[in-house]
Amino acid sequence: MATVYLAIGTAKVGTTAVQSFLRENEKNLEKQGYCYPFMDLGLEGRLFNRNAHFLIYAAEDVADREEKKEKIAQVRESGFQILDGLAKEFPNIIISDELIWQRSSKKPGFWKNVKAQFEKIGCDVKIIVYLRRQDLFIQSFWRQSVKAMSRLEKTFEECIGNGKFDYYPLDYYQQLCKIQTSLGKENMIVRVYENDQFEGEEHSIFSDFLKYVGVQMTDEFTKDFTQEDFKSSNIGLEGNYLEIKRLLNGVPEYKDMEDFMRNPIYLANCYQMGLKLHSKVGMFSYEEQLEYMQQFDEGNRKVAKEFLGRKDGKLFYEPIESMPKWKIEPETMYRDLLMCMAEIFCQQEKKIIMQKQELDARKKEFNAQKKEIAKLKSKVEKIDKSLIFRSYRKAREVLKKS
Repeated sequence: MATVYLAIGTAKVGTTAVQSFLRENEKNLEKQGYCYPFMDLGLEGRLFNRNAHFLIYAAEDVADREEKKEKIAQVRESGFQILDGLAKEFPNIIISDELIWQRSSKKPGFWKNVKAQFEKIGCDVKIIVYLRRQDLFIQSFWRQSVKAMSRLEKTFEECIGNGKFDYYPLDYYQQLCKIQTSLGKENMIVRVYENDQFEGEEHSIFSDFLKYVGVQMTDEFTKDFTQEDFKSSNIGLEGNYLEIKRLLNGVPEYKDMEDFMRNPIYLANCYQMGLKLHSKVGMFSYEEQLEYMQQFDEGNRKVAKEFLGRKDGKLFYEPIESMPKWKIEPETMYRDLLMCMAEIFCQQEKKIIMQKQELDARKKEFNAQKKEIAKLKSKVEKIDKSLIFRSYRKAREVLKKS
């Protein structure tokens, strides 16, 4: 019987990096009897590494209700069919999607159903979840939402004050207990997303993950993707760039358009970070962080004791850091706006140059085709003249005979 290791998040715990790491090291995993499969289910490209997405697929691009239900069922069934085939070849299969932690909480009977479907294809299922301290998570989540996800236009204070992110399961104990009811605690691997708590050969998120699924991290494992592919897409906005993007997200006309300003703002932000022009700040003040975390104290203690076996009830080891609270910097706003505009103009100029090059290439192609057509036309005209001349000669011969 194969074991399926299902990594369910949470968000903002390096899941994208782990997915890229597993994809890059498919062959090394296979040597130890593990498979990180590519699930060819016809879904969009950004889900390439999120091979457990079929479990929470929502068919958001389908409008008709019945058609949507049919598409969801079809994708889910196809996913399990692929895993059924793989289970006959590999004793261990790893699949992952960070949205499962959130979306499963809104689906009654989700985990009971998942367990039943895995049992149907003869697989045991074990979930892996990484927990990040709630005050750090919510700040990172807000920044990411402003930058990309839902193009958020509300301030951090507004989101905290009106419960904008209450839909996200931050009561870790409550959520883990829901999963435990269906899967059993013995099938749950609960880890903490903190540098000092990572285990394995190199004490990183990668070695920690591999250790807890039973893989030895040898020298053959590589992480060539981390510097560019992962890092470039996961750095949050800093300084005034947060406010520039947040305000832009609220412009009615911009809401209806593709988020074309995202990349220029992001690149300007990265340039400033490279020059180390941003100081380390938080969205909370120190006192606000302490107050925010109080609501999770009891649940976090229970998680530490019941799911990690820690008698002291300590889930997170890193202390809450006292740092300045983020604020708009009027004195540097002109510089940051100029950087954004420069990035936009540069990108537009690149597009214009590429379009000109493409146009020139098409002109050359057109001219070449035009010359070829002219040659063919000349040949046809010669053939036509020859036919006319021959026909004329024949006609004269006939007339002479008559």
